[in-house]
Amino acid sequence: MTATTGACRRESAEEKPREPAAASAAPSAPKQPSDLHGVGGVEGAQLAYDEFRQPARFIAALGIAPGQRIADVGAGLGYFTPRLADAVGPAGQVVATDINDEALERLRARMSGRKNVVVRKVAPDEPGLEPGAYDLILLSEVDHFFADRVAYLRRLRPALTPNGRVAVSHLRAMRPPLVAAAEQAGYAVVSEFDGLPSHYLLFLQPASSR
Repeated sequence: MTATTGACRRESAEEKPREPAAASAAPSAPKQPSDLHGVGGVEGAQLAYDEFRQPARFIAALGIAPGQRIADVGAGLGYFTPRLADAVGPAGQVVATDINDEALERLRARMSGRKNVVVRKVAPDEPGLEPGAYDLILLSEVDHFFADRVAYLRRLRPALTPNGRVAVSHLRAMRPPLVAAAEQAGYAVVSEFDGLPSHYLLFLQPASSR
């Protein structure tokens, strides 16, 4: 908003006439989206990336049932979010979280027509998920960003339903530190899918609920 100057001051007769206002600058070109790092991609934007991530095979391996509630933690630009929303159907819900404002803005724009998707900003060390509400919590290529994997995984536990699972996927070289942190946080690896080109996909449940 342009501020007005001298609105409450009476100009004297001796004051020189003001110079004509300068011509308004030409409108700038629309701002182009900046490149974001560490927030994933969008399915369909790059064929090579889709071949790398295998989204259809990945979602099928999650074993999602219609009507379930899923948290897509660290969703970024929401690479898997649309497929998750399709899998849970209109009776289910996907809550996609992230800490990056620009990524969230783009994701909200993409998901604006989907009533079963909620896009939510969260703090870096807090999942921001309701207790006892989620059948599946997905951590895809995100656990290396946690300041403390063990603490974060512990904070996820209250958000799970009694039979809820945490699905974790990352490059295979990132598996050992995640598994070690999960065990310290009180989880057990209950199953694992080995059909992805470069990623592991494993499922965790609190050891006390098994």
